[in-house]
Amino acid sequence: MNKVSKISSCVLSLILILNLGACSGSSPSGRKANQKKVPYRTSNTDPNRTSSRRTQTSSTSSQQTKPLNELYNKYKSSVFLIYTSDGSKGYQGTGFFISRNGLAISNYHVFEGTTKGFEVIQTIDEKQFEISEVLDQSKEHDYIIFRVKIGDYHIANPIPIVSHTSQIGDDVFAIGNPEGLANTLSKGIISGYRDSNNRIQTTAEITHGSSGGPLMNMDGEVIGITTSGYGEANLNFAINIKTLNLSRFK
Repeated sequence: MNKVSKISSCVLSLILILNLGACSGSSPSGRKANQKKVPYRTSNTDPNRTSSRRTQTSSTSSQQTKPLNELYNKYKSSVFLIYTSDGSKGYQGTGFFISRNGLAISNYHVFEGTTKGFEVIQTIDEKQFEISEVLDQSKEHDYIIFRVKIGDYHIANPIPIVSHTSQIGDDVFAIGNPEGLANTLSKGIISGYRDSNNRIQTTAEITHGSSGGPLMNMDGEVIGITTSGYGEANLNFAINIKTLNLSRFK
């Protein structure tokens, strides 16, 4: 099979969602290209099937949306670079603050295989901090929740958690650090929900180094943790933030 046929076959299988994780042309967007891929399955439940009360909340919220540049400028300072190391090689990913006391989130694979204590959190103003404790983590769902030892550092605008169910077709945006290019903005829509709604498919581009960043709606709320991208077909994925059950840390 020549190269063009191989790519076409892979893209077709992705579109049919028969075996997304098996596409040889795809790779996760984090610090390593050989992370374990999670098979994405079409959800049996429709996220559009919400109660009338929830739909009304979403509609009301959408009327209060702000311009993208305003949302970006407000929340970009809560997105940070993560440097990790296995003792010989260094890696880079993304994370973000969801509280003023340093509660933060990223992808599990950003830290996987690295040496504990070698992590460095670097904010947009190039201040560097350490992680004080890991509160929860899941390799299966590819997330990690931790606290950053911020001292008297001021987190002006921690990113709020989504208050309603985002719908397929809604506009979204991501802030990340692809290839170390800090606070890069990308925009798209929600393309679908996969893996029993635990994964959000989006056209907002997610590339290497952006893993662990926030996928946000136009109300300025985080709806997912960006985790992987498949450039050939513009398929990008984020962990649904509701999978983390963050209310237990409030």
